[in-house]
Amino acid sequence: MIRESHENAGRNPHKPSLRALLQSIERHLSQTSRITDQKAHEAQQLVYDAWEAATDEDEQDLIRQALAIDPANVDALLQAAVYAGVEGEEEIELLRKVVAIGKKNLGPKAFKEYAGAFWGFIETRPYMRARQRLAEALRVAGRLDEAMAEYQAMLELNPGDNQGVRYSLLPCLLMLNRLADARKLFEKYPEECEFNAVFAWGRVLERFLAGDLSAAEAAVAGARKQNPHMQVFVKGHRQLPRLLPEAYEPGSKEEAVCFAGVLRAAWSKHPAALKWLETQKVK
Repeated sequence: MIRESHENAGRNPHKPSLRALLQSIERHLSQTSRITDQKAHEAQQLVYDAWEAATDEDEQDLIRQALAIDPANVDALLQAAVYAGVEGEEEIELLRKVVAIGKKNLGPKAFKEYAGAFWGFIETRPYMRARQRLAEALRVAGRLDEAMAEYQAMLELNPGDNQGVRYSLLPCLLMLNRLADARKLFEKYPEECEFNAVFAWGRVLERFLAGDLSAAEAAVAGARKQNPHMQVFVKGHRQLPRLLPEAYEPGSKEEAVCFAGVLRAAWSKHPAALKWLETQKVK
């Protein structure tokens, strides 16, 4: 739904409407021609400037300029979607179209040449950012199968996972009891349990769901060592702050806060696991 009324939206001349955004995207999806590389570069530089803008007004003005030069600039479209205030199904519809624009901008050749190290090529990053936004919107909407398909496709393109989509994928797999796929993810990133709270605490849940309680108990000890701050969030004993930290270090309270939402969602799907966790005393 649109968060702002038409009356309020009219007070901001830079605020795009959802309809206008969709019409613009549809128009560019139907076109065969593309602007020059120089114009595309100029628009992208304006987006980078917008990310560093001192005020919201300056940011919006720079995004508007970028779209005037290149209406198919993916990063600018993503930011315009924020300004439009869309959520739920409308956001998912819009993000699907932005991803399609990004795919068209890159062309089929890029997906063959860059696959396996996709993020390493700067021109692919707007597309990957858009796809991650889509996956997250699907996850939040409870459309987990679709979200997982997006995450898994991104990992195929970029196994190094510079964006950290594996930290959202693993909880989704655990929510749906897809333990074999979860184990494949642990095998693909074998050191993560030592350095990341999602994998450390996700391993505990996976072992419990698999019925291996001795291994689950050992995993609890490892998870507490990796991040001792996470357990109160997993159990639901502490609420998340309204604003998440901008950065974190492994094992820190900030790390726990950043990942508590996705982990809590996975554990809350399995009340028996939470009840069992309550019995695990610190040794």
